[in-house]
Amino acid sequence: MRRAGSVAAQVLRAPRGHTAAYAGLVLFTVLLYVRPNDLLPIGTFPIVKIMTIGTLVAFFVERLLMGGSLSVMPRPFKYLVALAGFVILSIPFGLDPSASFSAFTDVFLKTLLVFLLMINVVTSFRRLRLMMEVTVLSAAFVAVISLSDFIQGKNLVEGARATGAVGGIFGNPNDLALAMNVLLPLAIGLGLSRPSPFSKLLYLGCAALFAATIAVTHSRAGFVTIVVAGVFLLVKVGRRYPAAWAVGALAAAAIFASSPGRVFTLFEGSGSTESSAAGSAMARWELLKRSIEVAGANPIRWTFGVGIGNFGIVSIHDQVNHNAFLEVFNEAGLPAMICYTLFLFSVFRITGVISERYRKARGHRQVWLTATTIQTSLVAYAVGSSFASVAFLWYVYYPAAFAVCLQQLLARAERLPAQREVTPRVWYLRRVQH
Repeated sequence: MRRAGSVAAQVLRAPRGHTAAYAGLVLFTVLLYVRPNDLLPIGTFPIVKIMTIGTLVAFFVERLLMGGSLSVMPRPFKYLVALAGFVILSIPFGLDPSASFSAFTDVFLKTLLVFLLMINVVTSFRRLRLMMEVTVLSAAFVAVISLSDFIQGKNLVEGARATGAVGGIFGNPNDLALAMNVLLPLAIGLGLSRPSPFSKLLYLGCAALFAATIAVTHSRAGFVTIVVAGVFLLVKVGRRYPAAWAVGALAAAAIFASSPGRVFTLFEGSGSTESSAAGSAMARWELLKRSIEVAGANPIRWTFGVGIGNFGIVSIHDQVNHNAFLEVFNEAGLPAMICYTLFLFSVFRITGVISERYRKARGHRQVWLTATTIQTSLVAYAVGSSFASVAFLWYVYYPAAFAVCLQQLLARAERLPAQREVTPRVWYLRRVQH
């Protein structure tokens, strides 16, 4: 019969493996955010695609050697697979099947595969923490060079709005603001949870960079998103630490002090009909009506949509929906939109349950803080995606995967037998046994 310590150590070490696939996932994340093709003279060399394929091969080989099922199947992943299934079905029914096939394989398929990789290879709290740190630091690099370009007057649109120094999910001011908003809560969580002063300063500095980048985009959607997400985070954190409200008040005062007129003129635009808030609202209302008209009374369009990436064919002046939910509805059909909504709700609920469960557990402050900041990140995406067609892009799928990984790791740790004399050697989980 094994001693208590050896049993606990053996359980805590399992499941291990997927070392090569995890390393590939970390490197892929860096390449995804840094986008070396936009910064280095390598042209269109498919370095990201090569890394994706290599990581997948490593994962499948390791999985076959380990035995067992190909993948874990938590509920959010099932919704995501169902969404992908409806997207695939929409391709032959679409207005331009070849364009839909390219849109699916170039973006959404990679998103699905990386989500699969993350929920399978992040097998420890240490790995989860490192993935979050790599994601935040990679985005902070983009924020630094974007702010540098803004100061130098480079990569500006409409004369004064900063855009990303690299393309992809940072390609325009609104997209850049959304990306920073989604990662801002994660940076705050890392800064508050790290023990060393240097780490705290590093990640809180990243959070400041994200906030500054959002400010220089002059994005109305970005401003609304950071306010809603900030209030949500203050409410959640303030229930445990009332002093958080004072920090929030200081942040609001800093915004007014640094740019007192900006808050009140944010929604006025530059004066032209096209750029004013009224003109923008009217354009979005016309797009909403056009989205309903596209589906009309056609059961095929309600069920399968017009095909992923095809809404511009029937839109007004080739515009996108500017709403992620309408994007899924028009391009992949109503069943796909239901799966997309259930996916978002499921990961939001996961973080909500964990956050509430550990809110009063003083020994699990970092678990509670991680769940709370991931949930805030999801709130930021829900608000920001209401003004952008980003349903099939990367923005939400990293924090959603973090939520699923945290749920799985906690479920595994909580199944350990109660052994008071043993201290589990897992990241910031010191008294999780019951």
